[in-house]
Amino acid sequence: MATWVGALSRGGLLYADTEEEGAELALEILGEESLGQLREWFSSQTKDVVERERRGAIHACVWMANADRDLAPEEIEMLERIIAGSELPPKVQEELVAAIEDPLEPTDIAEELTQPGLRELVLGLAIRLAHADHTLDPDEEQAYEELTEAFSIDEGRADEIRARLVEG
Repeated sequence: MATWVGALSRGGLLYADTEEEGAELALEILGEESLGQLREWFSSQTKDVVERERRGAIHACVWMANADRDLAPEEIEMLERIIAGSELPPKVQEELVAAIEDPLEPTDIAEELTQPGLRELVLGLAIRLAHADHTLDPDEEQAYEELTEAFSIDEGRADEIRARLVEG
């Protein structure tokens, strides 16, 4: 997730192999035209807007990681790495680390994460994170549905994203 948002908010400039992997996955979810539009959108935004969208993307990952109400130490460590690599100001990073134990609700996340294409990418990452253990439990399914609704993503599109990243 940090690689997607980082690369996109820098106009698509890739700094590392992990960013290239993130960009390839973003291309798979959005397609070339929509990914290009998202890059253009990011390049036309102010620093504050880019920061807000990054914050929202991380909050969505925190929400999904908490879906099963049992954060493993590895999940906490992964979230902390995402936050540390976010290029957000230290105070914002501190707030995001605190949110690991007390995540925002999906409707609040949607207020920060407003760009439709980025919402789809983050939804894709959320389902991939939830499926990291090769299972989706009912709580994770419910959390995915709640994010889908809060992000105003059509159910059919959400099913397509899930199929590409979980069943594919």
